[in-house]
Amino acid sequence: MLSPDEVQAGLGEQVSSLRDSCLDRWLEAGVPAWGVAEWAGVSASWIALRYPHRFRLEDIEIDWEHLEEILRLPDIP
Repeated sequence: MLSPDEVQAGLGEQVSSLRDSCLDRWLEAGVPAWGVAEWAGVSASWIALRYPHRFRLEDIEIDWEHLEEILRLPDIP
């Protein structure tokens, strides 16, 4: 914990920047979001909201037919 004087001096901003950089690097290195979240003491959904650029799937081709097949509800007799 930083004292009020340390926060006023801007020390908290540097710590926050270092923390953000560390979390971002872990995600970039392939550490699962749930692991990064656990280490950071936050939820995985917070990680996804804070670092959305690490979860973009622009390069991936989605097989829509396969997705439809696996999500299809079963026929009820």
